Amino acid sequence: QPSHHPTTEKFSVDIGKACPNSLKINTVTDYLPPAALMDLAEARSLLKYWLEFNCPNSLCQMQPRAERIRTCPSCTFDSIAHYLLRHAIVRNETLLTVQVGAMDGRSNDPMYAIFVKQQSDLFSNLHHWLPVIIEPVPQNYENLLDTYTGIAETHALGCAVPINAAVSYEVGKSECPFCRVNLAEDSPRVCKDLPNWKRLQIGSLDCENSKRLFRNVFDQCIIQDPLPCSSISNLLKERFVPHNNVVILQVDIEGYEFILVPNFLQDVGENSALPLVIHFETKVLLELDRKQPSTHGGNKTRLGTVTEALTSKGYVLYDDWEDMLAIRI
Repeated sequence: QPSHHPTTEKFSVDIGKACPNSLKINTVTDYLPPAALMDLAEARSLLKYWLEFNCPNSLCQMQPRAERIRTCPSCTFDSIAHYLLRHAIVRNETLLTVQVGAMDGRSNDPMYAIFVKQQSDLFSNLHHWLPVIIEPVPQNYENLLDTYTGIAETHALGCAVPINAAVSYEVGKSECPFCRVNLAEDSPRVCKDLPNWKRLQIGSLDCENSKRLFRNVFDQCIIQDPLPCSSISNLLKERFVPHNNVVILQVDIEGYEFILVPNFLQDVGENSALPLVIHFETKVLLELDRKQPSTHGGNKTRLGTVTEALTSKGYVLYDDWEDMLAIRI
């Protein structure tokens, strides 16, 4: 086992402020997560040890996921997340995760699959997990609250921090134009007939991309709302959650990852405060790069902009089907 060296600074969360009783999610159980957050330096040492055994060589890196699962069957997002949560339980610490684009907290949601669907086989409860869940679309946000209230009831989750806002790094903006499908009862029939994945999942700060996607129904079906927005760090600070001790960052924001991820890495600043694991969708990025090359970053593709930013910060990248898994080693 790797040795555990004490770090110079331990982080904690003010549970009383981050998990107010005014939110139903936090009143379902009597148990709240430990105030002590998982130490990033110690967890990074453990993660290096884990990688040696589960992702042992360069053959595991950037292989197509189906091939990697054969070569390195334990080198997966699920396995890493479970390993880190087990460590938090043993140490009686809290695993802090942030999810941007949480939608309803259930549909096609890797965090739900990892921590909820697989929980009963691995953990007796979710007391040591503190999820920050960010979702800008109002209807999705209400569904998200219902999902996590249910998780608290059935899986003993002690606290969650839901945030109804968009993530943006435009300086000086507290509201951002956000394009989403009109879900109102009196919306046109053509909007109601859209497939659920378009109606509920496709909301974005990139309204130009929404115009390309919805084409002839854009004017009828898309609402351009001004929504609260800020950086991840600011959104966490406003909820009394330390922004420099996030262990896992999950992002699914319909192609806007190429703006968010590089800006997030720059905003955090010190490498020692970066998340150990970043998992993000690549499907829409690749589709956008194919149909309309990006004008950002010179000749780089959108996906290339993200991967370059990550590798410059010491992340190793793994193809994860329609997503990418980045591990900081």
